[in-house]
Amino acid sequence: MIKKQTMELNEQKISYFDEGSKDRPPVLMLHGVPESSMLWKHIIPEVVSSGFRAIAPDLPGFGQSDQFKTKSTWENYLIFINNFMRKLQLGEIHLIVHDWGGLIGLRWACDQPEKISSLVISDSSLDPEYKWHPMARKWRTPGEGEKVIEKTRNKASWIKNMESEAPGIDEDVLEDFYCVFQTEQSRNVILDLYRSANHKLVEPYLNLSKIKMPVTILWGEKDPYVDYEFAYKMQEQQLSQANVHIFPNAGHFIHVEVPEKIKPIISDHFNSIMVNHSR
Repeated sequence: MIKKQTMELNEQKISYFDEGSKDRPPVLMLHGVPESSMLWKHIIPEVVSSGFRAIAPDLPGFGQSDQFKTKSTWENYLIFINNFMRKLQLGEIHLIVHDWGGLIGLRWACDQPEKISSLVISDSSLDPEYKWHPMARKWRTPGEGEKVIEKTRNKASWIKNMESEAPGIDEDVLEDFYCVFQTEQSRNVILDLYRSANHKLVEPYLNLSKIKMPVTILWGEKDPYVDYEFAYKMQEQQLSQANVHIFPNAGHFIHVEVPEKIKPIISDHFNSIMVNHSR
């Protein structure tokens, strides 16, 4: 059973998983909204059994991690990644991202492609042509966002909606995901993050093609938030070396919705890296 650890980072408590031998190549896993490191519950053992070290933080304000003392902006999460990696003395990493973890992690990767040993991208796109989904548009609107997100105070209703959206999701995962909705202060984390993003911030980061290392792209065919067409677009325009996998009848939260389909592909990704490295 994997268990979270805690560290203090800039006077914040940060909760995270760190599994596998410290001398193995590190894999950094970044979750999205409204998630936590528990998104990777089924994936972490697969990474470790492939001979890697799996590291997955609760991003500040999510799961059991304290939120930033200032606003929870896109830029502050980029700074957090640098600080978190420095604290754990990480150099080159393999990067796995989902949803907002992709917007954060891929921007970070574009700034320092030399630190990326491989990429696994799921249901996330840094594309200026992406249009915010309806809920995101509401969250981004001052006044309306506060009213809409206030409704998540009804935990039972929120859990019921998530269970219908991600059939089979484990109860402990749901409980951990809900942490970001528990108080008005914690709910502001989501509003801050969505309101800190705009297309001008995305446009300079269309250079993922700098990354020449192995790439795997995973997507739910019925993702209601980010259409799977962006998986193929990313492959076609930036990451021609990527292997793309679309999961039929799966939605946005594929790692907890269809983990048995995800795990062998994660294993293949990392096993092929180990084979190539040993040659």
